[in-house]
Amino acid sequence: MALAPVYTTSKAQQANNVKQGDYQVAGSPLFCVRLIPELSVAALKAGLGKELALWYELRAINVTGCGRLVLNDVVADLVKHFGYSQATAYRLLKAGDGKLWDIYQTPWLPGLSQVKIKGLYQVAEYLDTRVGRPAEVSTQDFKGSRANKTAWLYASFFKPDGVRAKPVSRDSIEDATGVKRRQQQRYDKVAGIKRVANFACYQDGQGKLTPIRHLVDGKSRQWLKDRRLGNTYHSRALKAHRGMTKKVNAELQRSLICGEARLPKRFFLSARSLIKSSERANEAFLLVNKRDRVIKGRMEWCIA
Repeated sequence: MALAPVYTTSKAQQANNVKQGDYQVAGSPLFCVRLIPELSVAALKAGLGKELALWYELRAINVTGCGRLVLNDVVADLVKHFGYSQATAYRLLKAGDGKLWDIYQTPWLPGLSQVKIKGLYQVAEYLDTRVGRPAEVSTQDFKGSRANKTAWLYASFFKPDGVRAKPVSRDSIEDATGVKRRQQQRYDKVAGIKRVANFACYQDGQGKLTPIRHLVDGKSRQWLKDRRLGNTYHSRALKAHRGMTKKVNAELQRSLICGEARLPKRFFLSARSLIKSSERANEAFLLVNKRDRVIKGRMEWCIA
């Protein structure tokens, strides 16, 4: 099989000691599937998760970057490296034809159908969404059952581990992705999503940080409990290069939310972003510095 140069220095490849300019064989375990959170969320909500997962895999197979692949070779690679059966591969390729890719025949290759993968701009326009920073998942993690692939699409909604993220409720996740609460918990286990609890605090009259507590009624007694905010979630995916995302967003010429009122921001990672924000919610929280937290090691947010 032909060799193709690797023009990337992603963290996933650094972990496998792959240097820029090294060569790898198509379909080798060094391949990574690059997921784009906004596309994944839009596809899940539109019921196109299977097709988008296949689009991601086609882009991983397309090591030369030409965007055109021979159909028979595509099916063989999907069966070998991503756990599809031949029947399922052909069925999904037919289902996504004209949406995320085009299947056609050319006169200079009679009898051989080709797959033309649609570009990032075209897919973002089709799903009516912007694109953000991609995340990378190893081929070995992404392969397997439909539920496993869907779990990774869902997991791409969250920041990679090590990147600062804001609390979010299960209801907000359901609104964004269309995935129900119980299914979210199943996907958390499949994709190995890390969940961290967050707690609310306030500054008293002396400027001392104090937990916000509320009274809980039990069967035989009452007690005070620290107020919990939404959890912070992190996926096992690795942060990837931005690539063409900035250029694609400029070409899409969309505002952050087209023609709709922007939701007020509730959580801020720095005091600077809190001061600059003109869309602050009535109850806004600022992330507490590690050295100032009431309980060391706990994620705490101070009400502004």
